[in-house]
Amino acid sequence: MARKTKAEAALTKDRIVTCARQVFARDGVTNTSLEEVARVAGVTRGAVYWHFRNKADLFMAVRSQTGLLIQLGQAKVGDPLQRLENGLLQALQRLSEETAAQETYEVMLWKCEYVGEFAQVRDDLIGSGRLFLDDAETLYREARAAGIVAANLDPKTAAVATFCFYAGILKIWLGDTRGTILRQHAQQAIAHHIAQQRRIPLAATRQVDRRGPPAKDSSP
Repeated sequence: MARKTKAEAALTKDRIVTCARQVFARDGVTNTSLEEVARVAGVTRGAVYWHFRNKADLFMAVRSQTGLLIQLGQAKVGDPLQRLENGLLQALQRLSEETAAQETYEVMLWKCEYVGEFAQVRDDLIGSGRLFLDDAETLYREARAAGIVAANLDPKTAAVATFCFYAGILKIWLGDTRGTILRQHAQQAIAHHIAQQRRIPLAATRQVDRRGPPAKDSSP
């Protein structure tokens, strides 16, 4: 019986987090009360407080799902820049297809003021991009070693630039609900961003793979 009780409690907690995410995304964090979350979740206000100390604690439970899209995944097909592009496209596809991802990022990027008890979350959000930066930097290093980007490209700086570009894509995509600015062009924008890093055309990379990196370019 005790084991069943723990399972039921876990289900209740998950339902509260899911409903909080939905209400936060609809009404904004500031305008949402725990009473409203309890009503939507079909539980008592006491049940919400049993699992979460306050709204900030509940917000952090919703925020814990944010890192899912700030990851490049494990794309293994193609050269390093192709894998980077594929990782960005896969994350964008998840954003477009998964309601939970849309709601979570809507809350984090548009529906919360990071002041007061929520101020620390802003630092957490920035910190969650570290894995993305590390993965992107690794791919840019591999691309430089393969000779498909400029020899003087700094992988760390390139990774930061791509992270800023990608974060902007996420926020603008969410805001562009009518699809008049970005949604119809997001994939092309990602492809263009990655193509700008290439020293040689994508069609020539197979030959580079067979023959090794091209001779160092001495031009400025």
